Amino acid sequence: MFEQFALPVFTALLAALGSYIALFDLSSLNKRLKPDKKISSRSAITLIITLISSYFTTFLLTSSEAISIAIATLSAALPFLIGRGRNLKRQREQEVAWPEAIDSLVSALQAGISISEALTQLALHGPKVLRPSFAQIQSNLSSLGNFEQVLLKEKKRLDSAISDQVFETLIISKDFGGRDANNALRLLAEFVREDIAVAEEIRTKFGWIRNSALLATAAPWLLLILLSTQDSTVEIYSTPSGALVLSLGVVMTATAYIWMEKVGSLPAAPRALR
Repeated sequence: MFEQFALPVFTALLAALGSYIALFDLSSLNKRLKPDKKISSRSAITLIITLISSYFTTFLLTSSEAISIAIATLSAALPFLIGRGRNLKRQREQEVAWPEAIDSLVSALQAGISISEALTQLALHGPKVLRPSFAQIQSNLSSLGNFEQVLLKEKKRLDSAISDQVFETLIISKDFGGRDANNALRLLAEFVREDIAVAEEIRTKFGWIRNSALLATAAPWLLLILLSTQDSTVEIYSTPSGALVLSLGVVMTATAYIWMEKVGSLPAAPRALR
């Protein structure tokens, strides 16, 4: 029994590990592995629960250990994919909110308010998705007092090309005078709006391609679960040859999904002002 399932288990684990590394960039992977972050242990617990629950659920439906192992291995990527999707959604929401925040800064500066005070006001009256960032800036300004250091720290935390441009513009305006800050911020808001509009148009046009590819990835395994209600299917995949087919299927599914993500995803804007 062990010899039959040693190959699929080993190959499946490699496929899951490769999928995780390929789907998540190294920077986010390093953030997950930081010792001061609790997300690593939470992710491990979620992974274990997903593996166990998907294995036993599939086994109840199919009564096949080999098929259950294969399905459980593919299901192991779900928590990470869901988390990644939420992160991308939050990043897009922040990007969309930046033009409004910039407009608020321009209005405050035109009213004669200082740059520091304008930033702290955004903690209460700015875009909702960006308020935590401006609240953090307000707190750091109260404790540290160094305007440039506070913005550089928050810029590093946000890890966004748009925030880099905004904060660097504010730092330069603070150091060398903000007479042209309004014009620079207003022009930056226009560029950001144009970039967001183009990106959303591309996502809309190619979204159906990614959804079709995702459906094509999941369809064979859903069909396998339906066919495994027949005893003949379970017997076939209980053999070493059947286990090998399942192992290759897991690897090919992971590879196809990785390529689909690489081709169908928009590259992140480079942080030229990192």
